[in-house]
Amino acid sequence: PGPDHPLCLPAPLTMTEKASFLKLNCCACFLSLAIMVLCIAAVIVDWYKYSIVFQAVEVSNSAGGTNPTFNVNTTKVFYTVQGLTTSINVPNGEMSNKFKEYSDMDSVHSIFRLVFGFTMVALILSGFLLVLFVLYFAEAIRNKVLFALGMTVLRLFLVVVAAIVLISVLIAFLAFLGITNAFDDDIPNCQRGYCRRFQDSIKQEHGTVTADDASGKSRTYLETSTEEWGPTSAWYLVLTCTPLAIALLICIIVNKFPIPVDSVGTGEAL
Repeated sequence: PGPDHPLCLPAPLTMTEKASFLKLNCCACFLSLAIMVLCIAAVIVDWYKYSIVFQAVEVSNSAGGTNPTFNVNTTKVFYTVQGLTTSINVPNGEMSNKFKEYSDMDSVHSIFRLVFGFTMVALILSGFLLVLFVLYFAEAIRNKVLFALGMTVLRLFLVVVAAIVLISVLIAFLAFLGITNAFDDDIPNCQRGYCRRFQDSIKQEHGTVTADDASGKSRTYLETSTEEWGPTSAWYLVLTCTPLAIALLICIIVNKFPIPVDSVGTGEAL
């Protein structure tokens, strides 16, 4: 460009706009940190739970009031990305816990490998973004990155990374809905509720039995069972990451990097 055609450069940001950049950068740091922490928790805690409680309800009580109820047996199964833990509790207070890997549950294992993989992608990339946003508070580092990559390339890069984080948590959340079909594939002739519905509960009655109590008096009990199954903490943690990832993506799109002073004076393209 000659004297009659001066180089048109964007005006440097005002103090108000710089303050806005710092606020949005703080927001991006917080969102990245929140997503990273939630993803760490998601790969540690339970994703799914199944429980069945057998109870005996006394029906021979003629004194009125609420009939006493006794827990006969409680079995709970907790599913994590590493394997499943079966916990059995009986009335005498004895409890047994047994951990088992998904060695004979290929379909279930595939689901957990999938959700684990995409959760880890979101975890690593959100941590990477957190480091970048923290470094961007230092003007010297921020200017060097802007001169090296250019503002357009840098903003596009951050948007792409944030979009991958969002896509990853969405895939992890939605893919886990396939756990019902995975149970049905791995368990031949499965009649359990978790092979038919993702989340539900069933209460059944199994008839009455008669037994003598400690005093030798005959009493009649109604035996019942309550089954409950569905997603637990980890699935909801990944769900929580989704709006956070959307907010992070919006924050990156609307935020404006302050233009280095040198670029305004020298005409160096960003």
